[in-house]
Amino acid sequence: MEFGVFLPIANNGWIISKASPQYMPTFELNRHVTMKAEEVGFDFALSMVKYRGYGGETEHWDYALDSLSLMAGLASVTDRIRLYGTIQPLTLHPAMAARMAMTIDDISGGRFGINVITGWNKYEYAQMGLWPGDAYYNQRYDYAEEWLNVVKMLWKDGRVTYKGEHYHLDDCLCLPTPRQQPSLPIVCAGMSDRGLRFTVEHADISFVAADFAGCKALSQKTKQMAQAQNRPIKTYALYTVVMADTDEQAQAMAKLYADHADFGAFKGVVEASGNDPSGSTAKMMNKENVFITPTIIGSYETVSDYLLALETDTDVDGVLVTFPDFLTDVETFGRMVIPAVRKSALDVLSS
Repeated sequence: MEFGVFLPIANNGWIISKASPQYMPTFELNRHVTMKAEEVGFDFALSMVKYRGYGGETEHWDYALDSLSLMAGLASVTDRIRLYGTIQPLTLHPAMAARMAMTIDDISGGRFGINVITGWNKYEYAQMGLWPGDAYYNQRYDYAEEWLNVVKMLWKDGRVTYKGEHYHLDDCLCLPTPRQQPSLPIVCAGMSDRGLRFTVEHADISFVAADFAGCKALSQKTKQMAQAQNRPIKTYALYTVVMADTDEQAQAMAKLYADHADFGAFKGVVEASGNDPSGSTAKMMNKENVFITPTIIGSYETVSDYLLALETDTDVDGVLVTFPDFLTDVETFGRMVIPAVRKSALDVLSS
């Protein structure tokens, strides 16, 4: 199983609570988290893009760094860990995206990939005059498909003339081409029917956000679709991990966060997600749950057992995890959980 950390690129992470650790996103915080993750055995780190948050008392996600700039900085201070930055096609021309990603790939020595999102919160893009209208909700994967095809052509050939519905390129140069050929790794989290088809056709890794049974079913569906197209694909589950010495302590922490939910931020989430009636991400967000992602709550042993079962009983290839307190939890997870899961998995395979 591969382990990744979902970096704290926006304030207060993935818990909408006034009682959870409160922090602002800084390069120093993310540098510390990523270097510690590399030290204790994580395989990759990923940062999202966020241009507008949800307000409330905690101003949840109203403060955020830029994903590509952050990953370029992290590429220069790490040696082994793989890095994924996120791009929303409306915000960046494919020729610019291809060149920026190529540059980060060079800085990292061939450890960089991109997470392509189509965007479900129109308020993020409307504030910049980039929202093309609500018809985009039904067209976003077609738009992203053309965008990504142009990016991949530039990476492969370094010189492209192209005329499509959304983009025209006239002998466009993007040289040098990336170290990783013919394409940098592509990540996507599309889980609707159309989103999953886009992911299977164009991505190397698919994120699945669900409980244990949902992860298993969605991972199997994704791989079956990819196999039908003769394409390999990996699936990574997404979880927030709340851990402590005992199950009771972890549950008490989770209850504390829930008891002090930021309902003003919830209101912002519900208002934003209500604009996207068909999107799977919006549906996942539109719940009055302080944890934005699915959760694993328990002792280090309980967390390890859950992840071991995920590895041995499902088709999932890895996990992307978030924490309440990144400064301490990344190291604790690396020392207490990752070795236990990997040792137990080896024992299962050898028995």
